[in-house]
Amino acid sequence: MAAHTSCLSTIALSTLAGLATAQIAPGNLVVVRVGAGTAALTSAAQPVFLDEYTPAGTLVQSLALPTAASGANQPYANSGTATSEGLLTLSGDGRYFVAAGYGAIPGTASVASTASAATPRVIARVGRDGSIDTSTALNNVFSANNVRGAVTQDGQYFWASGANSGAVLTTLGATTGTSLNTAAPTNLRSIDIYEGQLYCTSGSGSTRGVITVGAGLPTTAGQILALLPGFPTATASPYDFCFADPDTVYVADDRTSGAGGIQKWTYAASTWTLQYTLSPSATTGCRGLTADLTGGTVQLYATTTANALVAVTDTGSAPGVFTTLTTGSANVALRGVRFLRVGAAVSYLGAGSPTSVGVPAIGPLNGLPTIGNTAFAIAAGNLVPNGFGFGLLGLGQLGSGVPVPGAPATVLVHVAPLSTQLVIADGFGDASLPFGLPANPGFVGVLVAAQFLAFDPAMPDPVPIGGSPGMQLVVGW
Repeated sequence: MAAHTSCLSTIALSTLAGLATAQIAPGNLVVVRVGAGTAALTSAAQPVFLDEYTPAGTLVQSLALPTAASGANQPYANSGTATSEGLLTLSGDGRYFVAAGYGAIPGTASVASTASAATPRVIARVGRDGSIDTSTALNNVFSANNVRGAVTQDGQYFWASGANSGAVLTTLGATTGTSLNTAAPTNLRSIDIYEGQLYCTSGSGSTRGVITVGAGLPTTAGQILALLPGFPTATASPYDFCFADPDTVYVADDRTSGAGGIQKWTYAASTWTLQYTLSPSATTGCRGLTADLTGGTVQLYATTTANALVAVTDTGSAPGVFTTLTTGSANVALRGVRFLRVGAAVSYLGAGSPTSVGVPAIGPLNGLPTIGNTAFAIAAGNLVPNGFGFGLLGLGQLGSGVPVPGAPATVLVHVAPLSTQLVIADGFGDASLPFGLPANPGFVGVLVAAQFLAFDPAMPDPVPIGGSPGMQLVVGW
């Protein structure tokens, strides 16, 4: 698409700047802390906090998850001694941290053994702005055993893991979940999403490693869980995991017998191979795991069996030089961890509506919507050559579509516009709107909605326009 510049109204960019204040800062770590430090940890329910740290280990703030019901929100707790619990994930769009626990007040005895009908298994969705939603409280899964983790792409659909029930699907605010698999393994540990595929880990029986859950992001029962080829069927004790790329995955192993730490696996010739293990010490394993991949360097962060948050750079060999960032104080346990790095993303909604020359197109120009990309633009194609149209820009998610009176019934507007810009097409029917992004980390994670409407005097309709699909942008690093 050729670029024809059009002035972006200041209202859209100034409103974007107004949303740039995020309570949890990109580039920092978030750690699940179980226990307030005032009483010894037992199998009873304990209060849970999300602690934000800089990569150097400086505590920024603590967010307390609710300990009592309030409106739709349920209390949230973890067992003080169940070391498999408290895993943390970051949503695919980078807006939410997600964890799983119990709808129980602190002090509830043997909370992991409670029946879910009486003590629901709660999924906590915590926004980057500090907003907390614990309304998803499941009463039919993970009963009488541990709930361990959960993950979402968009904050609406969730997949959860625990000691029974297999991989479970639910939605925001639901009271029940659907078990996606009944065949082994149903005793699962970490669960996460990478490049549109749902994965989990298990240390159960002969399934000990990273596992695919069906294909893509499954929503129906009867899914097959398949151990990635090459992963062991015995001895390993895998917990959290993170992919550096499609052919490299790091896996936390909590064995304290000299084999634990952070395993590096690579894929070649249709199989995965363990390259080496980065170990904090000969008697220390890891459970929570996350990575900062900025600049092509793999900087790993983990929580350990010694109740510490540690960092190590993968330089290509073992054992690795670990730095202890912080250690859990008395009567607290450090569990899951995630590095907040929001990747830029582009997606589309709707099929568009044709003019006499076809359906108008929309897409990113000059790369992805990353902070500091001052050349970024939103490109239009297949407009009427030398004609004109309008670019609609808004903030937030795309809508399902609003019809335009007098236009063809297939024209649906998916954007609640903050700015409407006139665009003039060139002789090829191409145009663009510049949307240069400042190098401001506060913009990371902001959603931008865009769409083009094209005027066509050759159409017989009272309002002779066609429309592009809606385009959703996630501003990222």
